[in-house]
Amino acid sequence: MPVRAILLLLLAVSLGAGGQVCLKIGVNELGGNASPLTVIKGIFTPYVLGGFMLYALSSVCYLYVLSRLDLSYAYPFVALSFVFVTLLSWRVLGEELPALRVLGLVLILAGVLTVAASYRNRPEASPEAPVVEHSLEQHS
Repeated sequence: MPVRAILLLLLAVSLGAGGQVCLKIGVNELGGNASPLTVIKGIFTPYVLGGFMLYALSSVCYLYVLSRLDLSYAYPFVALSFVFVTLLSWRVLGEELPALRVLGLVLILAGVLTVAASYRNRPEASPEAPVVEHSLEQHS
């Protein structure tokens, strides 16, 4: 089991969720009826900039993870962002957490755990096995 890659994947998802909360706090500081120009100016506020920085760090972690894990295995973990953002919104922003939303989060967790249980090590290529390269070039 690639523990380091999975921990970095969880870190990437957590950083992205933190970025979402920072963006929301930053937008809230602009007021409820902010004009589009005010929202654009809001990009340069500390919380919004911080949110973008968290996204950047999240992306770097995620790229590293993609170099270690199959996309079909790693990408479903991104669904945890729904869980993390909802819980952070509840704790940090004081948003409501109704029972039906909690049920949805439990279902998401069940799906991610199912994907996590599907992990299998990729077999190493043997010296005799042909290497197949994927390219975007059109072959005529």
